[in-house]
Amino acid sequence: MAQKRLPMRKVRKILEFHFDEGHSARAIATHCGLARRSVAQTLARFAAYGLSWPEAAGMDDAALEAALYPARLVRTVDEDVDWAKVEKDLSARGVTLKLLWGEWRETRPDGMSYVTWCRRFREWRPATDVTMRQNRRPGERLFVDYAGMTVPVFIDGIERDAELFVASMGVSGRIYSEATLSQKIDDWCGSHVRCFEDMGLAPQIAVPDNHKAAVTKPSRNEPVLNETYADLLGHYGVLGLPARAKKPRDKALVEHGVLHAERWILAPLRNHVFHDLASLNRAIADRVREINGTPYADGTGESRFSRFESVDAPHMKPLPDRRWQRVAWRENTVHPDYHIAIDRHFYSVPYNYVGKKVDVRLRGRVIDVFHRGKQIASHLRSDAKGRATTLDEHKPEAHQRADVDRTRAQLEDRARDIGPHVHAFVIAVMGRNPNPEFGFRSCYGVLRLAGSHGAERLDNACRYALDLGTRTWRGLDSILRTGADLVDGQEPETRPIKHSNLRGPEYYK
Repeated sequence: MAQKRLPMRKVRKILEFHFDEGHSARAIATHCGLARRSVAQTLARFAAYGLSWPEAAGMDDAALEAALYPARLVRTVDEDVDWAKVEKDLSARGVTLKLLWGEWRETRPDGMSYVTWCRRFREWRPATDVTMRQNRRPGERLFVDYAGMTVPVFIDGIERDAELFVASMGVSGRIYSEATLSQKIDDWCGSHVRCFEDMGLAPQIAVPDNHKAAVTKPSRNEPVLNETYADLLGHYGVLGLPARAKKPRDKALVEHGVLHAERWILAPLRNHVFHDLASLNRAIADRVREINGTPYADGTGESRFSRFESVDAPHMKPLPDRRWQRVAWRENTVHPDYHIAIDRHFYSVPYNYVGKKVDVRLRGRVIDVFHRGKQIASHLRSDAKGRATTLDEHKPEAHQRADVDRTRAQLEDRARDIGPHVHAFVIAVMGRNPNPEFGFRSCYGVLRLAGSHGAERLDNACRYALDLGTRTWRGLDSILRTGADLVDGQEPETRPIKHSNLRGPEYYK
């Protein structure tokens, strides 16, 4: 008596109309919107199982269903499947249900078919594989990852595999994608910046995977973000919440976005040849616009773009006025001339921090100096090597000027004792800097050279340096190390060379 199982509310209506009101099967079918055959089969099933209406009327739906539709007996040969082991085996790479069914059938040739095997597994699995539906808040989460597939790009005739960055908003599903030459931190952060600028807004939370550019120490409880990535998110006011390792459901939306990117971006571009990233990213942008502009299949007529504007955008953060730039930190000690050295250029700090350690933040063309978390100086970066950038407010007070003059006089006296050319060289070093005390560091270095090379040698080297126009300690040290001052003015030897292979003038007589 094979019959499609009807909902119990309709089964109960059929029985009520038949037993309480005495309607025919045709009338019941018309009233309930069912086929007359379904009504007849339901009444026949009720009679076949020996149920009585007064008794059945008092049953709840579960008891009535169990009485009318008892579970089918399963053959013994089908009952020995360890579905828990089947599920565990499926986690191995490359293992499928069909493979496991084939192995099971080898010892049970009369066992269930593959279709039945799949159905039984699905019937068993819901009891142990329950998932929670995620209700995303508008504008809250941006899921970011790299696609598994790469794109070949021929740059200067060399084939490179470009990585595909994919980002997807949690509610609207709006996708952003671009190609980069690597997954390193610079490309990773740059893709985030361009993604935020493409949306014109920043999300509240970014959900990355656990690769090294995002997370330096994966952890289920307290993952540690990469310092540069954390600085990027902090600049835009975005929280970083990495997905748990080996928990793909934490980032199911970006996995869905990656699938779309591979199917609707990479697959259509598979036969195209690209010779630079710019042309590749233009082609990717065209495909992304098409994906975001395609209406959803839910019949609402909305697209990812329109849903983003109406649902996500009102709850997202505006972008800051200044674009993020990568930050590098250094630790320096303030020299007695109240300057610090960055890439062979010198920047002033307030003189009262002389001898103290400071933290230097390099962000693009801006240099910020901090002492114990407090900012004490800020400069624009200069490319002039060996020069100094000095602010007037960083200089000592006027009453300290006497100490500067005393130091300068002491340096000149010491140089004069070594030799006249050393004295002239020290004066030239201090004269080349607008702030004379800045030259003290170089002058002390010049005087120390007398200890390793001798006073007479240093004086001759200073004479040679002045003739060449050199006015730096580095140039003087190079002259002494290479011995350029020793060969100055000497004639090279011209003695004849005697050798058996040289013929000489006698050979031609």
